[in-house]
Amino acid sequence: MQPILAQNFGINGAKKDPLPAPAAAPEEAAKPDAYEVGRSEIITEVVLTGELKAERSVVINAPDIRSSFSNMVTFLAPEGAEIKKGERIVEFDDSSLESQKSEAERTLDEVELTIEKTKADLEAQRCDLLNSVAQAEANLEVSQLYGRIGKELLPANTYQQYQLNLEKSKLSLQKAQEQLDNFEKTYASEMALVEINRSQAEINLKKIESDTRLLKVDAPQDGILVYGDNWQSNRKIQVGDTLHHAMEVARLPDLSSMQVVGYVYDTEYGLLSSGIRGTITLDALPDFRMEGVIVSLTNVGSRKDFTSEKKVFQAIVKPDKVTPEMMKPGMTARVRIPVVIAKDIPAIPREFLGVDAEGKYFVVKGTESKTASIQHVELGKIGDRLAQIVSGVSVGDPLLPIQYSEEFSK
Repeated sequence: MQPILAQNFGINGAKKDPLPAPAAAPEEAAKPDAYEVGRSEIITEVVLTGELKAERSVVINAPDIRSSFSNMVTFLAPEGAEIKKGERIVEFDDSSLESQKSEAERTLDEVELTIEKTKADLEAQRCDLLNSVAQAEANLEVSQLYGRIGKELLPANTYQQYQLNLEKSKLSLQKAQEQLDNFEKTYASEMALVEINRSQAEINLKKIESDTRLLKVDAPQDGILVYGDNWQSNRKIQVGDTLHHAMEVARLPDLSSMQVVGYVYDTEYGLLSSGIRGTITLDALPDFRMEGVIVSLTNVGSRKDFTSEKKVFQAIVKPDKVTPEMMKPGMTARVRIPVVIAKDIPAIPREFLGVDAEGKYFVVKGTESKTASIQHVELGKIGDRLAQIVSGVSVGDPLLPIQYSEEFSK
């Protein structure tokens, strides 16, 4: 009995044309593209994340003031501003030093008055001593006149009295001269004593003036101003902060010496070494690309942050060329470094690998889906694009894309 063909009728019962017959199957399905296992190198990309920093910078630290262990910031030039040499960039509170300066100036004035008074007193004393010498010399001349009178012309006791007066006058002159000489010898030391007080007062005043100048800092060179970090407040330095001496207030980086200070996890640290090259990108400038080279790696790891147990190592990457108008300090930078982890080994693209329910890797071996078979493989090094084949297939074996494995699971 022949099968009854279904008829197709419209809504009004009119007979319609039968359904079109299916298209004839092609004589042969399209042959899938096969991949031939070959020898290659395994490459993985290590990404360093960090920021742009200047290799050379002039650091502005809080000043070391003799009279104070800390100072309050009263002025800061805007961060990121282009500073010219000689421009004021930071000031600290100097009210205490101004008070000390006034006191030191008053002390110096008092010492000056003391010096003038001492000098006047010594000059008056000198005049008195000179008068004493002159009086002694006059007395000696009179005594010498009487002493020259002959003995035979005077009574014995009068003659002896004149000779005694002569000796007394000589002694008086000698004593007056000695007093004047001693005064002249001690005059310089007396004046030096009060001069020392003036020198000390001048030194104290100069120290205060020097400290006052330290509280007003001008830029030693051209550059872009970058504020320092206030670790106590976990933020940048700002006006009103009280800083201990030697704390970093700001810095003026040398923009011609920009470099990337990046960090790499300890799991990837062994893949890197000095001299390896990479490509630098900036988050702020998506189209920016520049080649660079690792110039140094730290030997000691540290925690990424206080909340993480992961360890990182610092890497310094120097760009081949610095573009100051584009590369600014503090920009987030990424360095992509292709690292060869294996050479001249059997390898296949990762898209030709599958994982079964047991977690084992497999490939589809063959050139045609009808004759291909699933083959479990053992992997070695795994890169970003290729994976090393340790066993399961050999160089020259053809493989089909992993989607053909679905035909074997039906």
